Amino acid sequence: MTFTNVHKLYASNFLTGLVFWYGIEKLFMQSIGINAFGVGMVTATIIIFIVLFDIPAGLLADKWSRKGMLVISAVSLAVCSFILGNSTGLPMYMIGVLFYGLYVVGTNGTYGAMMYDTLHEEGRAELYSKIYGRAYGLFLVGAGVANIASGFLAHYFSYSFTFYLTGISCLLDLLVILTIHEPTFHKTLGKERFLHQLGTAALTITKLKLLRALTIVMVLLAVAELFKLDFGQLYMVRYIPTPQAIGILWALYAFVMAFGSFIAHRLRTRLNILIIGASLPYVLMSFIDNAFSLVLFMIQVVAAAALINQIETRIQENTPSSVRTSVLSVVSTIGRIITIPASFLLGWLIRDYNALWAVRFIALVLVIMLLYWLWISRSIPKANEPEVA
Repeated sequence: MTFTNVHKLYASNFLTGLVFWYGIEKLFMQSIGINAFGVGMVTATIIIFIVLFDIPAGLLADKWSRKGMLVISAVSLAVCSFILGNSTGLPMYMIGVLFYGLYVVGTNGTYGAMMYDTLHEEGRAELYSKIYGRAYGLFLVGAGVANIASGFLAHYFSYSFTFYLTGISCLLDLLVILTIHEPTFHKTLGKERFLHQLGTAALTITKLKLLRALTIVMVLLAVAELFKLDFGQLYMVRYIPTPQAIGILWALYAFVMAFGSFIAHRLRTRLNILIIGASLPYVLMSFIDNAFSLVLFMIQVVAAAALINQIETRIQENTPSSVRTSVLSVVSTIGRIITIPASFLLGWLIRDYNALWAVRFIALVLVIMLLYWLWISRSIPKANEPEVA
């Protein structure tokens, strides 16, 4: 069987997810004296870095090389893992997370844009939702496998060992990326300067009502994604305290998110259901203070993963290739700006009150998202179908 560009992107996504410290990161941070508010500070630092550099990285990927950005990302993740694994306190950890921010801005939107252009070259662009959902699902499967291993590796070796082992995944990912053929037709579609290109990306979002509405949904959903990714382990520890159990739960989190990505294309005309499914579980969780809330947590993860896939699919379908990564970067940057104060607020709520109060804050945000969508979707013709630019 020929190892095509799509197969290589599948492999790279899996290896990018094979990070052995995700599942125990917050436990490691606690072990070196970083409390919940410190977690919020680290999260805010990453977000500020991403806000400053995400759009320039997207513009650079469009104008220079998406493959080159993925190479930089793989190297950055390796450097980040080494620094974090050797951290003994908050200052050194902060240095490591800057490299993690570089990894994030290098991959954000880049995998999706490269996959869409690859499928476009092959005449299969209409399969983007299914194939990219599968690719992102494989990223999450990789994360799930690593998360299962993380708790046991930390128990039998050390927390730091999980960071060092991640370097091998990064090296293998780098080798795969170097073999990828980068579609280049998008570079002939526009020769704008960076600022003009940024303006084109912003105009692309604002001129279509559906994309404007979905951007607002993504911005509000970003706050819930922040809680899950950066504070979810602290919430899980409230009910299940051991590293092995947290690693398994974090793996389950990745697997159910992968499931949401795998089935997203089957829910193409179900945006309303996906937005409801991404909102109501947190409302119920805000009233439930026992381990059953983790079941609701996982249900929300499935709906949110499918929803994000469908929103990104609409963006891919309604933007020219010359600014496709840029548009995705603009959307994600708007969301991350909102999450900067949210990260401090969540860290403060967990430190001075408890994780349940953080869940109640997220529930409020998602109720606002749901009510906004139910109101605005009535004025968007065929809101569950792609809009023609």
